[in-house]
Amino acid sequence: MTGRIVLATCAAWPEPSTSDACLAAALRARGWHVEAAAWNGAFQPFAGATAVVIRSTWDYHGAPDAYRAWLARLDAARTFNTPALVRWNLSKAHVLELGARGARIPRTLEVAAEPFALADALERLGVREGVVKPLIGASGVGVERVRRGDEPAALRRATARTTPARVLVQELVPGIERGELAGVFFDGAFSHALLRVPAPGEFRVNSQYGGSLSACAPAPEVVDEMAAVLALVPTLPLYARIDGVVVDGRFVLMEVEVNEPGLGLDLVPGAADRFADALIGHLA
Repeated sequence: MTGRIVLATCAAWPEPSTSDACLAAALRARGWHVEAAAWNGAFQPFAGATAVVIRSTWDYHGAPDAYRAWLARLDAARTFNTPALVRWNLSKAHVLELGARGARIPRTLEVAAEPFALADALERLGVREGVVKPLIGASGVGVERVRRGDEPAALRRATARTTPARVLVQELVPGIERGELAGVFFDGAFSHALLRVPAPGEFRVNSQYGGSLSACAPAPEVVDEMAAVLALVPTLPLYARIDGVVVDGRFVLMEVEVNEPGLGLDLVPGAADRFADALIGHLA
Protein backbone atom coordinates (compact mmCIF):
# COMPACT_ATOMS: atom_id res chain seq x y z
CA MET A 1 0.00 0.00 0.00
CA THR A 2 1.19 3.50 -0.85
CA GLY A 3 -0.43 6.90 -0.99
CA ARG A 4 -0.04 10.54 0.00
CA ILE A 5 1.02 11.54 3.51
CA VAL A 6 0.78 15.17 4.61
CA LEU A 7 2.96 16.48 7.40
CA ALA A 8 1.06 19.33 9.06
CA THR A 9 3.24 22.39 9.64
CA CYS A 10 2.25 26.03 10.18
CA ALA A 11 2.32 29.38 8.43
CA ALA A 12 5.15 30.61 10.64
CA TRP A 13 7.32 27.54 9.82
CA PRO A 14 5.86 25.99 6.65
CA GLU A 15 8.73 23.64 5.82
CA PRO A 16 9.34 20.41 7.75
CA SER A 17 11.88 20.65 10.54
CA THR A 18 15.26 18.97 10.19
CA SER A 19 13.91 16.14 12.33
CA ASP A 20 10.74 15.71 10.28
CA ALA A 21 12.71 15.79 7.03
CA CYS A 22 14.18 12.49 8.22
CA LEU A 23 10.67 11.06 8.63
CA ALA A 24 9.73 12.26 5.15
CA ALA A 25 12.84 10.61 3.69
CA ALA A 26 12.05 7.32 5.46
CA LEU A 27 8.49 7.33 4.15
CA ARG A 28 9.58 8.16 0.59
CA ALA A 29 12.10 5.31 0.74
CA ARG A 30 9.10 3.07 1.43
CA GLY A 31 7.27 4.32 -1.65
CA TRP A 32 5.03 6.99 -0.14
CA HIS A 33 4.46 10.48 -1.49
CA VAL A 34 5.10 13.02 1.28
CA GLU A 35 4.31 16.71 1.34
CA ALA A 36 4.00 19.47 3.94
CA ALA A 37 1.07 21.84 4.42
CA ALA A 38 0.38 24.52 7.01
CA TRP A 39 -2.60 23.88 9.27
CA ASN A 40 -3.52 27.56 8.96
CA GLY A 41 -3.27 27.56 5.17
CA ALA A 42 -5.52 26.01 2.53
CA PHE A 43 -7.37 22.91 3.77
CA GLN A 44 -7.32 21.11 0.40
CA PRO A 45 -4.01 19.22 0.94
CA PHE A 46 -5.47 17.57 4.06
CA ALA A 47 -8.84 16.67 2.55
CA GLY A 48 -7.74 13.84 0.30
CA ALA A 49 -4.61 12.62 2.07
CA THR A 50 -4.07 8.97 2.91
CA ALA A 51 -2.78 10.19 6.26
CA VAL A 52 -2.21 13.47 8.06
CA VAL A 53 0.61 13.55 10.61
CA ILE A 54 0.49 16.57 12.91
CA ARG A 55 4.05 17.75 13.28
CA SER A 56 5.34 21.34 13.45
CA THR A 57 2.06 23.20 14.05
CA TRP A 58 4.05 25.37 16.44
CA ASP A 59 2.03 28.59 16.16
CA TYR A 60 -1.28 27.01 17.25
CA HIS A 61 -1.19 28.65 20.67
CA GLY A 62 -1.71 32.05 19.03
CA ALA A 63 -5.10 30.94 17.67
CA PRO A 64 -6.30 27.97 19.74
CA ASP A 65 -9.95 28.25 18.65
CA ALA A 66 -8.95 28.20 14.98
CA TYR A 67 -6.67 25.23 15.68
CA ARG A 68 -9.50 23.30 17.31
CA ALA A 69 -11.72 24.12 14.34
CA TRP A 70 -9.04 22.77 11.97
CA LEU A 71 -8.72 19.59 14.05
CA ALA A 72 -12.49 19.11 13.82
CA ARG A 73 -12.31 19.07 10.01
CA LEU A 74 -9.75 16.24 9.87
CA ASP A 75 -10.66 12.61 9.36
CA ALA A 76 -10.01 11.05 12.77
CA ALA A 77 -9.29 7.65 11.22
CA ARG A 78 -6.48 9.06 9.07
CA THR A 79 -4.99 11.66 11.43
CA PHE A 80 -2.06 11.04 13.78
CA ASN A 81 -2.24 11.72 16.54
CA THR A 82 -6.03 11.67 16.63
CA PRO A 83 -7.77 15.04 16.89
CA ALA A 84 -9.47 14.01 20.13
CA LEU A 85 -6.16 13.15 21.79
CA VAL A 86 -4.55 16.35 20.52
CA ARG A 87 -7.43 18.42 21.91
CA TRP A 88 -6.92 16.73 25.29
CA ASN A 89 -3.23 17.62 25.15
CA LEU A 90 -3.66 21.31 24.30
CA SER A 91 -4.20 22.34 27.92
CA LYS A 92 -1.23 21.95 30.22
CA ALA A 93 -3.75 21.01 32.90
CA HIS A 94 -3.44 17.47 31.53
CA VAL A 95 -0.60 17.03 34.04
CA LEU A 96 -3.10 17.41 36.88
CA GLU A 97 -5.27 14.70 35.34
CA LEU A 98 -2.29 12.39 34.96
CA GLY A 99 -1.20 13.18 38.50
CA ALA A 100 -4.63 12.15 39.73
CA ARG A 101 -4.18 8.88 37.84
CA GLY A 102 -0.89 8.14 39.55
CA ALA A 103 1.86 10.00 37.69
CA ARG A 104 4.48 11.73 39.84
CA ILE A 105 4.19 15.46 39.06
CA PRO A 106 5.46 18.70 40.63
CA ARG A 107 3.19 20.35 43.17
CA THR A 108 0.79 22.14 40.82
CA LEU A 109 -2.34 24.30 40.93
CA GLU A 110 -4.53 25.73 38.18
CA VAL A 111 -5.64 29.29 38.98
CA ALA A 112 -6.93 32.48 37.38
CA ALA A 113 -4.32 34.67 35.70
CA GLU A 114 -4.50 37.27 38.47
CA PRO A 115 -1.75 38.42 40.87
CA PHE A 116 -3.76 37.55 43.99
CA ALA A 117 -4.42 34.04 42.61
CA LEU A 118 -0.69 33.51 41.99
CA ALA A 119 0.09 34.68 45.53
CA ASP A 120 -2.52 32.34 46.97
CA ALA A 121 -1.18 29.45 44.88
CA LEU A 122 2.38 29.93 46.15
CA GLU A 123 1.01 29.98 49.70
CA ARG A 124 -1.03 26.82 49.18
CA LEU A 125 1.90 25.05 47.50
CA GLY A 126 4.15 26.02 50.39
CA VAL A 127 6.88 27.53 48.20
CA ARG A 128 8.48 30.95 47.98
CA GLU A 129 9.26 30.58 44.29
CA GLY A 130 7.48 28.76 41.50
CA VAL A 131 6.80 28.73 37.79
CA VAL A 132 3.75 30.16 36.06
CA LYS A 133 2.63 28.65 32.73
CA PRO A 134 -0.29 29.58 30.46
CA LEU A 135 -2.76 26.71 30.12
CA ILE A 136 -2.29 26.78 26.35
CA GLY A 137 1.21 27.55 25.21
CA ALA A 138 4.20 26.34 23.25
CA SER A 139 7.93 26.99 22.97
CA GLY A 140 8.09 28.40 26.48
CA VAL A 141 5.94 31.42 25.61
CA GLY A 142 4.51 32.89 28.81
CA VAL A 143 6.50 30.60 31.11
CA GLU A 144 8.05 32.68 33.91
CA ARG A 145 9.42 32.36 37.41
CA VAL A 146 7.23 33.87 40.12
CA ARG A 147 8.35 34.78 43.64
CA ARG A 148 6.25 35.78 46.62
CA GLY A 149 5.76 39.55 46.58
CA ASP A 150 6.61 39.76 42.87
CA GLU A 151 3.39 38.23 41.49
CA PRO A 152 2.19 41.32 39.52
CA ALA A 153 5.53 41.72 37.71
CA ALA A 154 5.76 37.99 37.00
CA LEU A 155 2.26 38.00 35.55
CA ARG A 156 3.07 41.01 33.36
CA ARG A 157 6.06 39.11 31.95
CA ALA A 158 3.99 35.96 31.49
CA THR A 159 1.24 37.80 29.60
CA ALA A 160 3.46 40.03 27.46
CA ARG A 161 2.96 37.75 24.42
CA THR A 162 -0.15 35.81 25.40
CA THR A 163 -3.34 36.57 27.31
CA PRO A 164 -4.39 33.44 29.22
CA ALA A 165 -7.46 33.49 31.42
CA ARG A 166 -6.00 30.73 33.57
CA VAL A 167 -2.50 29.47 34.34
CA LEU A 168 -0.66 26.68 36.08
CA VAL A 169 1.49 27.49 39.07
CA GLN A 170 4.09 24.84 39.86
CA GLU A 171 6.93 24.40 42.26
CA LEU A 172 10.34 24.98 40.69
CA VAL A 173 11.59 21.41 40.34
CA PRO A 174 15.08 20.90 41.74
CA GLY A 175 17.61 19.87 39.12
CA ILE A 176 15.79 21.45 36.17
CA GLU A 177 18.92 23.53 35.51
CA ARG A 178 20.75 20.28 34.66
CA GLY A 179 18.24 19.47 31.97
CA GLU A 180 14.94 17.80 31.17
CA LEU A 181 14.64 14.24 29.87
CA ALA A 182 12.32 13.52 26.96
CA GLY A 183 11.40 9.94 26.16
CA VAL A 184 10.12 9.32 22.62
CA PHE A 185 7.68 6.47 22.01
CA PHE A 186 6.19 5.13 18.77
CA ASP A 187 3.01 3.08 19.05
CA GLY A 188 3.70 2.54 22.74
CA ALA A 189 7.27 1.27 22.28
CA PHE A 190 10.26 3.26 23.54
CA SER A 191 12.41 4.54 20.68
CA HIS A 192 14.98 6.93 22.14
CA ALA A 193 15.55 9.70 24.63
CA LEU A 194 16.65 13.30 24.41
CA LEU A 195 18.25 15.64 26.92
CA ARG A 196 17.03 19.22 26.80
CA VAL A 197 19.46 21.47 28.68
CA PRO A 198 18.76 25.15 29.43
CA ALA A 199 21.31 27.88 28.81
CA PRO A 200 23.37 28.99 31.82
CA GLY A 201 21.22 30.99 34.21
CA GLU A 202 18.01 29.88 32.47
CA PHE A 203 15.42 27.30 33.53
CA ARG A 204 13.46 27.08 30.27
CA VAL A 205 14.82 24.37 27.99
CA ASN A 206 13.25 25.70 24.77
CA SER A 207 15.58 26.56 21.88
CA GLN A 208 14.37 30.17 21.72
CA TYR A 209 15.83 30.63 25.21
CA GLY A 210 19.14 29.07 24.22
CA GLY A 211 18.37 25.49 25.23
CA SER A 212 20.26 22.62 23.61
CA LEU A 213 19.07 19.18 22.51
CA SER A 214 21.06 15.95 22.36
CA ALA A 215 20.48 12.22 22.43
CA CYS A 216 20.94 10.44 25.74
CA ALA A 217 20.52 7.04 27.35
CA PRO A 218 18.42 7.17 30.53
CA ALA A 219 18.51 4.37 33.06
CA PRO A 220 16.14 1.46 32.28
CA GLU A 221 14.06 2.19 35.39
CA VAL A 222 13.53 5.78 34.19
CA VAL A 223 12.35 4.48 30.81
CA ASP A 224 9.95 2.18 32.65
CA GLU A 225 8.55 5.16 34.59
CA MET A 226 8.10 7.11 31.34
CA ALA A 227 6.25 4.13 29.85
CA ALA A 228 4.04 3.99 32.95
CA VAL A 229 3.08 7.64 32.36
CA LEU A 230 2.27 6.89 28.72
CA ALA A 231 -0.06 4.11 29.87
CA LEU A 232 -2.11 6.75 31.73
CA VAL A 233 -2.83 8.78 28.58
CA PRO A 234 -6.50 8.47 27.45
CA THR A 235 -5.67 6.57 24.25
CA LEU A 236 -2.44 5.12 22.88
CA PRO A 237 -0.80 7.69 20.58
CA LEU A 238 1.17 6.85 17.45
CA TYR A 239 3.94 9.12 18.73
CA ALA A 240 4.53 10.72 22.09
CA ARG A 241 7.21 12.56 24.01
CA ILE A 242 7.22 12.18 27.78
CA ASP A 243 9.08 15.11 29.38
CA GLY A 244 10.33 15.20 32.93
CA VAL A 245 13.14 15.50 35.44
CA VAL A 246 14.80 12.83 37.53
CA VAL A 247 14.64 13.82 41.20
CA ASP A 248 16.24 11.50 43.77
CA GLY A 249 16.32 8.75 41.17
CA ARG A 250 12.61 8.98 40.31
CA PHE A 251 11.02 10.43 37.17
CA VAL A 252 8.89 13.54 37.75
CA LEU A 253 6.56 14.34 34.84
CA MET A 254 6.58 17.89 33.45
CA GLU A 255 4.27 17.27 30.51
CA VAL A 256 3.17 14.79 27.86
CA GLU A 257 3.49 15.94 24.24
CA VAL A 258 1.24 14.25 21.67
CA ASN A 259 0.43 17.34 19.60
CA GLU A 260 3.54 18.75 17.91
CA PRO A 261 6.64 17.61 19.81
CA GLY A 262 10.11 17.86 18.39
CA LEU A 263 11.31 14.25 18.24
CA GLY A 264 15.02 14.60 17.47
CA LEU A 265 14.82 12.10 14.61
CA ASP A 266 17.97 13.59 13.12
CA LEU A 267 19.93 12.87 16.31
CA VAL A 268 19.27 9.13 16.64
CA PRO A 269 20.03 6.64 13.84
CA GLY A 270 17.01 4.48 13.03
CA ALA A 271 14.49 6.68 14.86
CA ALA A 272 12.89 7.99 11.66
CA ASP A 273 12.60 4.43 10.35
CA ARG A 274 10.85 3.34 13.53
CA PHE A 275 8.38 6.23 13.21
CA ALA A 276 7.75 5.47 9.52
CA ASP A 277 7.18 1.77 10.17
CA ALA A 278 4.78 2.49 13.03
CA LEU A 279 2.78 4.88 10.85
CA ILE A 280 2.63 2.50 7.91
CA GLY A 281 1.56 -0.27 10.25
CA HIS A 282 -1.51 1.79 11.14
CA LEU A 283 -2.29 2.40 7.48
CA ALA A 284 -1.86 -1.18 6.30
